[in-house]
Amino acid sequence: MNERLRLTFSPSEVTKPIVSHMARQFEVDFSIRRADIQPNAGWLDLELSGEATEIERAIAWLEEQGVRVSPAGGDVMEG
Repeated sequence: MNERLRLTFSPSEVTKPIVSHMARQFEVDFSIRRADIQPNAGWLDLELSGEATEIERAIAWLEEQGVRVSPAGGDVMEG
């Protein structure tokens, strides 16, 4: 299963390696599609792939870390 998500980071989370920790903690792979990271906030569009239950667990964990998770729009990598 693949899920396209937009992660929005607040100033307190933007400098933390949250996506890296997520990938190590859950059996999911990620591909970064777009991003805009500034010193005080940022967003990241990524595609998560893996089993549906692992993706759901990863999303719940991200939200517990204070990251806002929402569906991502189109993919800049596709024509």
